[in-house]
Amino acid sequence: MNWPQARHRAGERTHGQSWLAGASPWVLVPGAAVALAALIGWFVNTGYFLVLPGQALSTSQMVSVPGSAPKSQPGELLLVTIYSAPANADEWLLSHVYPNAHLEPARTQLPPNTSYESFRHIEEAMMTDSQTAAKVAALRQLGYDVPQHGKGVVVDGVRPGTPAEAAGLHKGDLIVAAAGQPLETDEQLIRLVGGMQPGDQLELRLKPNNSEVETALTVTLGARPGQPRTGYLGIGTLTFQPRYDFPVAVSIDSKGIIGPSAGLVLTLSIMQALSPTDLTHGHKIAATGTIDLQGNVGPVGGVHDKVIAADNRADYFLVPKADYAEATAQARHMRVVEVDTLQQAVDFLNGLG
Repeated sequence: MNWPQARHRAGERTHGQSWLAGASPWVLVPGAAVALAALIGWFVNTGYFLVLPGQALSTSQMVSVPGSAPKSQPGELLLVTIYSAPANADEWLLSHVYPNAHLEPARTQLPPNTSYESFRHIEEAMMTDSQTAAKVAALRQLGYDVPQHGKGVVVDGVRPGTPAEAAGLHKGDLIVAAAGQPLETDEQLIRLVGGMQPGDQLELRLKPNNSEVETALTVTLGARPGQPRTGYLGIGTLTFQPRYDFPVAVSIDSKGIIGPSAGLVLTLSIMQALSPTDLTHGHKIAATGTIDLQGNVGPVGGVHDKVIAADNRADYFLVPKADYAEATAQARHMRVVEVDTLQQAVDFLNGLG
């Protein structure tokens, strides 16, 4: 049976095709009745998503770096996908007999008040952000300087009981200056606060909830948990409208795959392309997990299905800590490896040499 091209996490049909589009014809029995029933079922929304394992795809044709050195007998880095899309009535019926296919209520697959098409657009944006983070993390891991620029620091969250909460900072505020200096990036603010001490006062200029009105706010810093001599603000941060000066041109073609879960494997693939030696040491390495600019690996969804997709293709499967137990329970032929950071992934791969 031929499948539509698998999509990472949030599946989609290719050119409007259904999951059944490539299925072999049924044996012709009272043809008109069967055809009519199938045609009607094609357009019936069941309120469920069809979910099943996708593929383990080599990233060698996804990541391109000009002048990258070819490897002698290289292994493979594998991006693992799942198929996930609204199920029509025909697919609902066949999901009960097709191996490893399962149905999930649509409400568990979509954010509240979000259509499937809107969610696809969100997942496409997540893939774009994931590619950017992969480029930054990979190049910095290899020792390149990757300057970041932006237009301020967005407060992504305020931790309860912290100096930020006491001072009146809120999620969505845009900080444009600190200690009398303009802020471009969250890295600038993190370094500034990390160089201060508990009890120091930090003057901020901000636009509440990213409004046009700029106000001043003074925060008395606390002590960072576990580091009693280091200043602590107590917010999560994001750079507003970030951009980067990449020292190396890296192109990524995700082949229509969407979602953030390919971050780790794309990062490793960029490193593989730029490294003079084979990062995989001749092995087939599947990997899943989000990646951030600091090289932290985050949890993903659909690990059960991803293990099935990779199990007969990969020697090793790198997964985030939160997904390790589920992946280990499902794997039959490959070894599952827990990684929390890019550095841990690199250390494991280096140990294969």
